[in-house]
Amino acid sequence: MMRFKDKIIVLTGAASGIGRATAKMFAEEGAFQVISDIDEQNLEETYNLLGEAKNKTITMKVDVRDPLQIKEMINITFEHYERIDVLVANAGVVRVGPVDEFPDEDYELLIDVNLKGTYYTCKYAIPYFKKQNFGTIITLASVAAHIGQINHANYCSTKAGILGFTKALALDLAPFNVRVNSVSPGATDTPMLQSDVTKQAKDRSVDYELVKKEFEEEGVLGRWATPEEIAAGILFLASEDASYMTGADLRLDGGWTAR
Repeated sequence: MMRFKDKIIVLTGAASGIGRATAKMFAEEGAFQVISDIDEQNLEETYNLLGEAKNKTITMKVDVRDPLQIKEMINITFEHYERIDVLVANAGVVRVGPVDEFPDEDYELLIDVNLKGTYYTCKYAIPYFKKQNFGTIITLASVAAHIGQINHANYCSTKAGILGFTKALALDLAPFNVRVNSVSPGATDTPMLQSDVTKQAKDRSVDYELVKKEFEEEGVLGRWATPEEIAAGILFLASEDASYMTGADLRLDGGWTAR
């Protein structure tokens, strides 16, 4: 299936986890891609996993906290391809802890990457989307946008912010034939979640596997998602199969929010 043959994809946070799986799936379906991440070494590893699709891929080291770097990425995309079909604002970080003990710099990082990074990624692409009068934007929210989690208040606030941003942006861009949707993954087997579980296990002085099992039992399927399962949802929203979806959130949470 080649739903994205010669489509132009811009993807942030492509160095690992969901971003890497998404880049590989778009490559398998024939897309041209501009993939970016602040982690240049692992971004190069993602690039090397794309096989023959490497000659249809541009990699860029981009810190989504820096609007000038985002602007450059978007401008380079249009210089090369003269359009963007799909923009995936995937870059994100997690920090956890009780609010009263939470380091201010950690909350600033969550806001700068998760919220402002998503905002900048969209902001500099929107003028081009309006001019071309088509396209799709996908943001990465989280199950944490829908529920409370112990010691996750600050993280939850940024992901809930992405959800609100996405819904409102969908209204703004509907007149320009641009769809805007979000994906809300549940517990997914990525380096980001692994680091979250490691920190929680250390803070609680318990075994890693105990905390992992707690996360697995939050959903009703009794396991973590694979990055590929989340990436499949992103590609669905990017495709014509989702042509009547905008302002929506696709919960891929293993039934976590169904309880």
